[in-house]
Amino acid sequence: MRKLITTIATAGVLGMAAISASNAAPVSGYEGLYSAVFTSCTIPTGTVPTCETAINAYAGALASAVDLEVANASFTALRSEVFAANAADEGFQAEIDALFELLLPGSGALGNPASPL
Repeated sequence: MRKLITTIATAGVLGMAAISASNAAPVSGYEGLYSAVFTSCTIPTGTVPTCETAINAYAGALASAVDLEVANASFTALRSEVFAANAADEGFQAEIDALFELLLPGSGALGNPASPL
């Protein structure tokens, strides 16, 4: 019974994640900035400083142009995509996720909390 409940709950969460991601992604007209954040924040070429610059540019552009709910949905989808793309390097993945948390705390933490050290 416990296994069945876990399976149903997992399917529900995955289904909601798929719906959310397909509805969010880049905001129309800002695909270039979304792509720049993705590239700047993912291995093999991404770095923390370039990621920070790209996030700030995308957030700044959206802040004055779209509804906050739309912007947050896009940030959440972007953060999730970046997190998944960095799976091969858990250290870098954690650094970038911590940066997203610092700059866009409403985008939802995905990984383990960053070490305070």
